[in-house]
Amino acid sequence: MKKKTALVFLFFRTSLMTQLPYRVNFLTQALSTLFYFASGIFGLRIVFQFTDSLAGWTFLEIVTLLGVYQLVAGVLSLFVMGNLEALPDKVVDGHLDETLLLPENAQFLSSFGSCNVWAITDIILGFTVVAGAIFFHISEIVLLYFIQFVLLLSCSLIISYSFRMWIGTLSFWLGRTGGGYILFSSVWTMGKYPVDLYPPMIKWLLYTMIPVGIVAAVPTYALFHGISLVQLMGLLLLTCFITVLTKFLWMKGLGRYSSATS
Repeated sequence: MKKKTALVFLFFRTSLMTQLPYRVNFLTQALSTLFYFASGIFGLRIVFQFTDSLAGWTFLEIVTLLGVYQLVAGVLSLFVMGNLEALPDKVVDGHLDETLLLPENAQFLSSFGSCNVWAITDIILGFTVVAGAIFFHISEIVLLYFIQFVLLLSCSLIISYSFRMWIGTLSFWLGRTGGGYILFSSVWTMGKYPVDLYPPMIKWLLYTMIPVGIVAAVPTYALFHGISLVQLMGLLLLTCFITVLTKFLWMKGLGRYSSATS
């Protein structure tokens, strides 16, 4: 574990040195992120002039949900998104050989080989919003709920990563699957709003088949209201199952891989 952590820091440092000459990108990314988030808040503010809640969610809870979504999106974009989106091309072109020859876990290297350092602006914004919500309403937040929030946020990151990894792994069978990332990202953006706002069928899909409802809504709900021990254990077990399934699919995919020299 220490070795993998050290490698992630090495990848980040290397990516930072590579992208540092283009510092204007940082400013552009920061302004874009801030404008995108502010426009969402502005729209919510207009809606909440005519109501006290949306599907049982208050203005503060939805703003916190947006912050959680921004935080998760930032972490994924910083560490894994660029790598996973490049995976199908590596599989089809046979360039995965370079990764397989390295003395480290191939799935780990395929997921964390490089970093999009400018995505740190999303992380800072998301963390600031969540921290602000907790700080200004600390008297209303129970310690148990906060612990549940941290655990569920970790599950959210793992599940979000795993589904993207599945799309990349499908390239072992289907060839280039880059379009799958575009489709999944379109559905994934639905997770930045309370799932209770959607029709029953869509709500069911977002909690089961494509569980983007777990990305931000469930951790945020747990932070303010808590969830039962049965629900918490169920989500933890689901995360473990998805992790094992991701590893299984990766190993099966490697068994079908034809290298550039074969």
